[in-house]
Amino acid sequence: MPVATQATVKGLTFDEVRCLGAETVLSNAYHLYLRPGVERVRDAGGLHRFMGWGGPILTDSGGYQAFSMGTLRRVNDDGIVFRSHIDGSEHRFTPESAIINQHGIGADIIMCFDQCVFSAGDPAAVREAMERTHRWAQACYDTHARSGQSGRQALFGIVQGGTVPELRRQSAQYITGIPFDGYAIGGLAVGETKAEMHDVTGLVCEGLPTDRPRYLMGVGSPEDLVNSVALGVDMFDCVLPTRVARNGALFTPTGRVSIANRRFAEQDAPLDDTCDCYACGNYTAAYLRHLFKAGEMLGPRLASIHNLRFILRLMSDMRSAIAERRFAAFRANFLDTYQPTDEGRRQAQKHRWIEERGA
Repeated sequence: MPVATQATVKGLTFDEVRCLGAETVLSNAYHLYLRPGVERVRDAGGLHRFMGWGGPILTDSGGYQAFSMGTLRRVNDDGIVFRSHIDGSEHRFTPESAIINQHGIGADIIMCFDQCVFSAGDPAAVREAMERTHRWAQACYDTHARSGQSGRQALFGIVQGGTVPELRRQSAQYITGIPFDGYAIGGLAVGETKAEMHDVTGLVCEGLPTDRPRYLMGVGSPEDLVNSVALGVDMFDCVLPTRVARNGALFTPTGRVSIANRRFAEQDAPLDDTCDCYACGNYTAAYLRHLFKAGEMLGPRLASIHNLRFILRLMSDMRSAIAERRFAAFRANFLDTYQPTDEGRRQAQKHRWIEERGA
């Protein structure tokens, strides 16, 4: 799912996003609650009409955003009190209000309110957050069931528990005991190693129903998508493809490259001659490099188009490989060819910094 946090995939129109092969996009209830506001979105006819997207929309409840606020938030069993990053005003989210906000926004898939913590943090804090997430999940389910929205909006529960295997097993057992429409794996890509992330993903997937969607939240690097699909995950979202694109980092079959690299200055051919995106079909790598060097807005737009198409085509290729019973060979070939970056290390540093701010 391309990420349209504030009702837009940065720099692109939704016609472009649709043409890239996207079927569902993700928006964030925290950001939309603050601006333009839930009532404004509802009065505009709901989020689909407000932003001009006719396909399905998933909204995150805002739990992760509240976690990342550091010293600007306070957590207790009732919910989270936080200060707006826009104007400093104080707000309060509870499980009930998080669901009501998402009802007002009108997404097709809505998420339970959860507490996300640094996955490798204090085990007692991880357990406390998990148990709180469980209580909030039941409150979210009850609020949704009473609202009459169950037939209109799917509600997903979220499994937490850090990188502690026993906690993850307990969380999967508890959350799947509530009849949600789908199940998400939360609290990953927040500082743990890649090996830990894959171990936890595999462990949790073993405890999730096979007849409901499985959603790994916030994970989007190509190698992680392939490995997580192998473990049984169906759905993903991440800002990574467009965020790195705006900084001139583009995906290729052999790994991520920087278009600013001098070797592209005289490449009068597409960046990737196997790619069918608009950028590769119409422009050379040398031209893309020129746009970034000149600070032209078209550069990040074309890079975003390319990266999203790369990811969406990868997902499509995996679906075909599964349907044709050749996924194991597809995965082996992809991982032999694609060289990952050190994005995981940088993300770990970022989330440790967030945790220290909140300590």
